[in-house]
Amino acid sequence: MKLLQTEVTQLVLHSLPKDPPPRPDIPRSLDVLKVRQIPLGYYRYLYTVGRAHHWTSRNLPDDALAREIHGPNTRLQVLYCDGGPAGWFELDAGRAPKETRLVHFAIMPEYRGLGLARHLLAHAIIAGFEEQPSALTVETNTLDHPAALPLYRKMGFRPVSRRLVSTPAYEE
Repeated sequence: MKLLQTEVTQLVLHSLPKDPPPRPDIPRSLDVLKVRQIPLGYYRYLYTVGRAHHWTSRNLPDDALAREIHGPNTRLQVLYCDGGPAGWFELDAGRAPKETRLVHFAIMPEYRGLGLARHLLAHAIIAGFEEQPSALTVETNTLDHPAALPLYRKMGFRPVSRRLVSTPAYEE
């Protein structure tokens, strides 16, 4: 297994922003829907967005993946643009006391550059505070999309730590 070196930045947000960003000015219908008991195949399709960034934490056998994503603390929402999946996020609400974690956040490649990331992240932030945690946290690393860290900061997240880690390279 090939290992890659990356710098991980942990960020935190302690309250909802005062003003959510405006809806993207695009002539398309946008819907963000909660997904309960997402089919494993559909989740795996959405998760493919992470291949380019070496996401591997959900490359699991069916039973282990189902335990992770169908667990009582997991919250998933999918952004649909004109009916097609354009992005998604996954929250872990309550595994850590008084904290919700934004586990995964992604815009599908064919929908990038339309202003959808800010729109979807605003939904993730609102959903992240639904259970009134004292903090919403997220981690990003230097293998993620280069716009990830600036977007999190623009939306109010503040870095609290950085660390170097070795992570498995995505291999098919």
